[in-house]
Amino acid sequence: MTRSSLFLSALLLAAAAGCGSGLPQTVRVSGRVTFDGQAPPGPGTVFFLPQEAAEGFPIRPATGEYDKSGYFKAQTFEPGDGLMPGKYTMHVESWETPPSMQGPPAKSYVPKKYQSALTSGFKLDITPKMGPQQINLDVATK
Repeated sequence: MTRSSLFLSALLLAAAAGCGSGLPQTVRVSGRVTFDGQAPPGPGTVFFLPQEAAEGFPIRPATGEYDKSGYFKAQTFEPGDGLMPGKYTMHVESWETPPSMQGPPAKSYVPKKYQSALTSGFKLDITPKMGPQQINLDVATK
């Protein structure tokens, strides 16, 4: 290999290493949803609704699909990538009978209070320099 081709190869490798995904910085957020301190009655979703973006960051909603044990990882762009820095309110969904255009009426496992980010009381503040965050959301059914 010639000296110029070695230089070009090294330059290409350095450029590729610095490219990244091109997506804005996120903070990994994971956690668990419980119902009265116990595993949820079924899988569901946590919705992260941005109220205010951190300075220099775009405002972007996110979700976290949880399993029957209640564990989730927040996703803004890609599975498990986390949340954009900012302030969030959250709400939870889990369906005994999912909404549909036909069939029986929808029936949620989640009390109405927790179905809206306005009334759930779930809030989260993510700052740009935070490391991974672990949160727990307990849905009171009684």
